Amino acid sequence: MIGNKKLLSICCVGYNHALYIKDSIGSVCDYKYHNIDIEIIVVDDGSKDNSPEILKNLKESSQIPIILVLQNNTGNVGHNFNVALSKAKGDFILFMSLDDALCLEILETCINKMIDNSNLAFIASSKVVAIDQNGALIDNFTGLKLDTLEKPSAKDLLELEYNEFGAFYIQGCFFRKNIIDEVGGFDEDMLGDDIILRTKVFRYLLDHPEYSFEILKTPTFYYRRHNTNISRNHERQIRIVTEYLERYWPERTYPKILLLWVKNRLPFRESLSIFSLNAKTASLLKDPEIQDYLIKKVKRETSFLRFLFFKELQGNKRIVRILHFIKFSYTRKSIW
Repeated sequence: MIGNKKLLSICCVGYNHALYIKDSIGSVCDYKYHNIDIEIIVVDDGSKDNSPEILKNLKESSQIPIILVLQNNTGNVGHNFNVALSKAKGDFILFMSLDDALCLEILETCINKMIDNSNLAFIASSKVVAIDQNGALIDNFTGLKLDTLEKPSAKDLLELEYNEFGAFYIQGCFFRKNIIDEVGGFDEDMLGDDIILRTKVFRYLLDHPEYSFEILKTPTFYYRRHNTNISRNHERQIRIVTEYLERYWPERTYPKILLLWVKNRLPFRESLSIFSLNAKTASLLKDPEIQDYLIKKVKRETSFLRFLFFKELQGNKRIVRILHFIKFSYTRKSIW
């Protein structure tokens, strides 16, 4: 809090986002605020373009305080957000990537709601507006399943994380900072970031029913789609969710959506690399749909994988197991 006003800390991370910085935090700096104070914390993850120079110039000219962290590249989004969080002094936190842009007209409205209701843990949106690299609207962008639910509970949000790999985007979501601190921020030892934080917050709410949340039917940010979105790296995305499921849902089988992702998003050889993650992931090969997919794919290959390797942790030892995988003459029944 600065003076009598509440403080919002906007925590930003970016890598090679020079083209979009003006639209993202540049627009935040130019907007006129009345009832809140704002600080911006930016972590640039070793950009190779001129992002650092743009950010330095913006910091010098901005009327809003900007804390700038220029670091060597880590590729660890969760770690980078935690760095920003460690410097944040706000009562409220808003996360964003430097290639996205905020719907500024709703910003003060959301913060005022959280000021008026001290038990409001977060305000998120079920609406996503996607824009291309030039800022033009993308009409055919897939919406969120959350938008079809009326008055979802924290348990409902958790089920969306498990079944859909996402309830909402953390960009444009307003969090109460003490709750982010309570759950420990992001898990830096995992590849994923937003899905981890949401799950931790939702589980916290289940244990603390005094807190509530609000889901808006209006957008709070513009999600920019371009060729370098890390979400376009499908193998990385599947590794994120298999790692996530292993830690946060160890007692449950893999959801159907993971099978669809493997079948529909990955080339054959990358699919096989996914199965090498751990014993539980390798068990996906027992699914009839996956077996059909791999058999059809392998018949189109000039060469094929005969053995499947995967690692299994037993105590402190990591055991490499070898499974005899597939031959042209095999039937599905003879694989296992």
